[in-house]
Amino acid sequence: MSTLEEDLSQLNFEYLMLARESVRSNALEAAWRFGLNQKQLSVMETLTVEKMRALAGNSRAIIRLLPLKTPQHMAPSVHSALLMSELDNEEDV
Repeated sequence: MSTLEEDLSQLNFEYLMLARESVRSNALEAAWRFGLNQKQLSVMETLTVEKMRALAGNSRAIIRLLPLKTPQHMAPSVHSALLMSELDNEEDV
């Protein structure tokens, strides 16, 4: 594996670890921070270290950057709930 692939694999693994721990501690905040829908939250919560290593080693970027701006005067939890409904609707299409 090249250095780039190794670096990407390590970055993916660290991202997955962070996301999993975030989901386990506060799923609603994790949905907002990582752009996850309800199904993805359920999967993330149960990932084992071995499964995360396998996913991380796929040589593709897992990180998804969302160009989000939380509206003023809106709590992040409310914004997250609204985003969740939008993401669920996108899957139905």
